[in-house]
Amino acid sequence: MFGSKELIKNIQGEDPNQQKPAAFSYDPAAKVLTADGKKYEILPLFLAVRDLYASLPFFDELQACTEMLEKNPQDATALFQKAVLLYKARRFEAALQLIEQVLEIVPDDFRVWYNRGVILSEMGRLEEALAAYDRVIELEPAFEIAWDNKGVVLARLGRLEEALKTYEKVLRKNPKYTEAWAGKGSVLSALDRKEEALEAYLSALKIRHDYLEALKSVGSLSSRLGRYEEALAAYDTALQVAPEAPELWAGRGLVLSELGRQEEALQSCSRALKLKPGFVPALEIKVEILSRVSRQKAPDSQ
Repeated sequence: MFGSKELIKNIQGEDPNQQKPAAFSYDPAAKVLTADGKKYEILPLFLAVRDLYASLPFFDELQACTEMLEKNPQDATALFQKAVLLYKARRFEAALQLIEQVLEIVPDDFRVWYNRGVILSEMGRLEEALAAYDRVIELEPAFEIAWDNKGVVLARLGRLEEALKTYEKVLRKNPKYTEAWAGKGSVLSALDRKEEALEAYLSALKIRHDYLEALKSVGSLSSRLGRYEEALAAYDTALQVAPEAPELWAGRGLVLSELGRQEEALQSCSRALKLKPGFVPALEIKVEILSRVSRQKAPDSQ
């Protein structure tokens, strides 16, 4: 684009050798763009444009919230709705600022504290997120998802025993809470308590037979425990729920290989690679299967 403008100037008879101040210059070290003598920081500019595009799908809703706030800047409902929309647009800092404003108006609303925890968790501010979830539980102990999220945050902090106690506490209150069983299974698996983890995931599946996370985990854990038929059954059921998931086809391939069904195993891995070319787990499993086939054929050729 700039080359074309220069060419037009030269055609119009200006001296091509005459040096003029550049209209634009960029200092990569400072990340500063100079245009017509004015300096602009590129990163904030980029972030502003990124935020704008991220917000476009929610433009009408954001505009409605803005109009409500123009009439009443202390409208807690509008502030809260706008915070949720900005969170969906992944503008976490802006969403958090609005949540803080809402808490100044309604400091004891557990839903607002819960959203604060979710936003802080997304931002990686886990200790603050944990404090927010504790406040939710203090205000509304029956709000079970806060317990679940608290368990997730504790696990992310490496505080696995505390996470396990959190899940056990909520399951005593509601033994039909599927996500809590899955959370408990995840923590037990991280603690290398495979048998107990498997039982937790199976408990989740008793409540919701098509729970994909639990089916994946049952397949993986059963395979690691050498229960290949059970693992295969779990993967087959999971593939009925999510037939386009390459990780399920790869896991199925590994289990079939352990069962000695190498042709089917290769077909499963090929299916995974068709869905996601270059998928590393499927490639590694396929290489392992081919190696096994080669080793099996070697004695026959002697």
